[in-house]
Amino acid sequence: MTIVPGDISQAKNQRFLTTLEIIFNRIFAVLLILTTLPFFLNILATPTIILFGIYGIFLFFSKKYHLFTNIIFLIFAAGVYLIPLPIGWGVYHSLKEVRLGGFNFYSVPAVFNIPTLIFVTFAVRNILGNIQAYFKSTTESRNTYFLISFGIVLVTLVAFPLFDSVKVRERAFEDDTGGGKLPYVLTKQELNCGSISGCSSTAYSRDYTARFDPSTKKYVYDLNLKDSLVESIVFTAVEIDGKKINFSTDSRVTCLNCQKNMSEPYNLVFPAGKNVDFIISNDKLIKNIKFTEQGGIVDDFFFWK
Repeated sequence: MTIVPGDISQAKNQRFLTTLEIIFNRIFAVLLILTTLPFFLNILATPTIILFGIYGIFLFFSKKYHLFTNIIFLIFAAGVYLIPLPIGWGVYHSLKEVRLGGFNFYSVPAVFNIPTLIFVTFAVRNILGNIQAYFKSTTESRNTYFLISFGIVLVTLVAFPLFDSVKVRERAFEDDTGGGKLPYVLTKQELNCGSISGCSSTAYSRDYTARFDPSTKKYVYDLNLKDSLVESIVFTAVEIDGKKINFSTDSRVTCLNCQKNMSEPYNLVFPAGKNVDFIISNDKLIKNIKFTEQGGIVDDFFFWK
């Protein structure tokens, strides 16, 4: 096989960016740096600031495709997009919050998503550009491919978490670190022994369930304490996604045998000697229900996190 010098030169030229690609890269490199500035408010985000700064410099000064470097940045981009960390990562998770909040875009400040979207979009787009650079093409076709692929990648990254289906957890998972009575009661009464003589095998299951009721088109949460309590549990507040329930006015909540104090509308008692069935019906998916017992002890139940 004969290698033509002109073919080698053509292959090298294909790896160089077109004028349009350089202009776009430099514009968004500057935008990436500027939109990263709010991250300085969070000292934990220092690694992200450094990562975005390095990528902004690389994007601004690069004049050709570097396959190995682009692969490294793509790996970081996957983490920035998918893994929710308190360092500015998890843009998928943030956009999912908007989806779960009924497309309330004020629930997650947009300024914190802009730099992550720029970083992830260009990391993915540059890999596509690397692939396209191995094929002979004109400058016009490369520019067209750049604009189309850039638009598709950006729209996909933004739209997918916003319109991805939301599934309710069949059972909540609990944060038992508070030491409250409610998790203890749930654990104690759901311990199943595998034999009469002793607990040779055990199985734990939570009775705090969630489901979507298609007939009413509501999400239903049911905490059913089938065994009566040995002692009452007094809650000074029950919160849905950070908002306290006013038991004197909130029609979403029903509770069999619960005791309510009308002079203290946020208080609730699970009484001793009674079966308790605490039910909440809600139009939107509830992510967290927090029970605050006397003494400030918190029992958290998460349905999406």
